[in-house]
Amino acid sequence: MICLSLQKLDYAGLIRAVSNSEISEIRLDLTQLTNEEVAGIFATKHSLIATCRLENLPQEECYEKLMSAIEGNGPKEGASYRKYIDIELDSPDYYRDRLIAAARVNNFGIILSHHDYNNCDQLERLIEIAQSAYEKGADIAKIVTTATVTEDGIRTLKLYRHFTPEKLLAFSMGKPGRFTRLLSSFFGAPFIYAALEASLATANGQLTADEIKKIQNPANYKNRINFNNLTPSIKAPASKSHAQRAIIAAGLSKGESNLYGYTSCNDTEAAIELVKRFGVEVKYNPKRGHLFIKSIGADAIKNEFVKESTPLEFNAGESGLLSKLTIPIAGHLSSSREITITGENTLLKREYKGVDEVLEKIGLHFITNGNYLPAKVTGEIKSGSITLSGKGGSQLVSGLLMALPLCRESSRIELEHPTSKPYIDLTLRTLKDFNLRINNTNYTQFQIPGRQRYRKKIFYQIQGDWSSAALLLVGAAISNPVIVKNLSINTSQADEKILEVLNMAEVEIEVIEGPKYLIMCGDVPCAFKDNPDDETCCSGSVEIKSTKTSLKAFEVDATDSPDLFPPLVVLALNCEGESRIKGVGRLYNKESNRAETLYSEFTKLGAEIDIKDDYMIIKGGKLHGGYCNTYGDHRIAMALIIAGLSIKEPLYIDNTECISKSYPDFINNFEI
Repeated sequence: MICLSLQKLDYAGLIRAVSNSEISEIRLDLTQLTNEEVAGIFATKHSLIATCRLENLPQEECYEKLMSAIEGNGPKEGASYRKYIDIELDSPDYYRDRLIAAARVNNFGIILSHHDYNNCDQLERLIEIAQSAYEKGADIAKIVTTATVTEDGIRTLKLYRHFTPEKLLAFSMGKPGRFTRLLSSFFGAPFIYAALEASLATANGQLTADEIKKIQNPANYKNRINFNNLTPSIKAPASKSHAQRAIIAAGLSKGESNLYGYTSCNDTEAAIELVKRFGVEVKYNPKRGHLFIKSIGADAIKNEFVKESTPLEFNAGESGLLSKLTIPIAGHLSSSREITITGENTLLKREYKGVDEVLEKIGLHFITNGNYLPAKVTGEIKSGSITLSGKGGSQLVSGLLMALPLCRESSRIELEHPTSKPYIDLTLRTLKDFNLRINNTNYTQFQIPGRQRYRKKIFYQIQGDWSSAALLLVGAAISNPVIVKNLSINTSQADEKILEVLNMAEVEIEVIEGPKYLIMCGDVPCAFKDNPDDETCCSGSVEIKSTKTSLKAFEVDATDSPDLFPPLVVLALNCEGESRIKGVGRLYNKESNRAETLYSEFTKLGAEIDIKDDYMIIKGGKLHGGYCNTYGDHRIAMALIIAGLSIKEPLYIDNTECISKSYPDFINNFEI
């Protein structure tokens, strides 16, 4: 049930609103109603809550307004509507007790509320507060905290495990707490507070009634997921992380480069469109995924760009990596013109806080839209010494590593708290392949000689994608034996760590390495000519040999491989016991807040998930069908579909189109 929380409306506006709502809260402290008008509204036969906060009005004035509501007209026994009075739990005893006594006489229910506008107490304290509310006469205890991180909201929702849900309103304020408002209804709360419109919200993080109705409407979950198995043999797509780096490197190399193993997805297509904006020629032949890239080279590209002064826009699509690679590289092209870096959909919701401070040290001005894209790049990148934190990931580090070698002088990067080290390795490996030299000292210092040049690659193999493979391998572990081909073994890809976790879970796997060296026959490997119909002949494979009814719980640190969280959560839910995954702090600025999304959507399916500090704790158990929101996040969508392999009932999700960001053919790997 949705409860409209109403403020700032006049008498007529309030009457119209309550007439079209299941239940309404009238914020008497935030309206200009006379006591007679208050009595008139509460005399109507509609479900209503009278609220008057003491922090906004003097105690005597609040008392008069609340008494006017109580004396308006309480519901008769058996009436189809309810009336409530909401009183602060910590209000003076004599004030609270007088109001409760009057409310009881007129058949008003009692809501005793506690609001913490600064933080969220520990669970034990929240339980004490709720218990105190019931002891002081509450029919419904309202416990509202302020969430600064997802863990705070989850802690607040745990109250539903300790009290009768129909007699509890527990949720968190603030943007990080928005998800708790929706989930409180799932846990059994009597209603959800909502605003009539965004400008009339009575609390930080409050959704509008229309937003809640859209989320709760089953008609908006049109994708029915009810697959039984994966196809027994699957070719992994190209690694978009490797492909994006290689496409840009080839685009900055003078001459003709040939990349093989490419498969299209939205993120890699965005990289191709980017280098085309540099004036680079790109042709695609689906045979062996051949990308032909012809460029005049970085120096000539720069010389062409400085001839113009008109503003220019680079669109990174939805790719956070591509945007962070593009920003420093754009610094070579922005000396005479303003360059705008923009994106689409979920990318426009991701923060770029602190990027401007880093770029200022090398001569660039990066002006964001309140820490979000679109952003403008001006100035000219120069060599220098940079110190930055790696806590938020390595994408900007990779962009700097790709851009700084083109400067005239040498540069140095000091990286504090490095994370995502495998992704840094992937960048360094790609740069080395294209003739660039960088000295890496334990990921904390990078010495970057200047005046380097990217060199074309006559043949270059793009690796298969371990991020996608991880989802497929987990799917096989919980459904049917599968072999996943087109995978390089012992790569720099972070998500190859899935093999380690599958072994912990005691999944029976066989890893087949591809050829360690390629013998060339002209411009292509001899293996291409010897195996004309085998497009995976230069790579290895992983086979799930058999599936077990019981898998073993595991503990793993995914700080350097945060994209593994979605498949690892699915795997953990199918293991016996409690699994622990470290690295939650890396999940907050992805396509969605994945800490929140994984908790919310799998909780809807019956999962028991908790977050404590940097750990996500998952208890294995049977899931059921339901309706889930992907939040436009491709990895959440794929994880939900994989989870559906072990769910008997149908699963409905709102969006499968977002999967095209990384793996357009994903759905084709399933059997009904």
